[in-house]
Amino acid sequence: MKVVKGRPRVKKKVSPVPNPSSYVLEPLDPWLMCGPDTTVTELWKVRERRDKEIHIHLVYFDRYGWYCEHGRGCAAVAEVRRVVREIGTASAPSRKPVKARRKKRG
Repeated sequence: MKVVKGRPRVKKKVSPVPNPSSYVLEPLDPWLMCGPDTTVTELWKVRERRDKEIHIHLVYFDRYGWYCEHGRGCAAVAEVRRVVREIGTASAPSRKPVKARRKKRG
């Protein structure tokens, strides 16, 4: 067997799979928290628990869209949007298609 000199083989590092975060959401009143002249219409306090660490996020919705104090791409923004969408679909009345009726010509 021939031995070839060169770089030794590099072992791939296997990163541990991170535990999924759990979220606790609390709606806040934007008028009381931000003042009466605010453009914020939704305000949520999000507690993100990952392993033993707890991170607090303030997620808000104004005329420009959903934001977190940590940035627009924060995972808490996606979680709040998902919960708000679920609340909206649960409370919305179901829409059944209406058959078009022919007008009677007389």
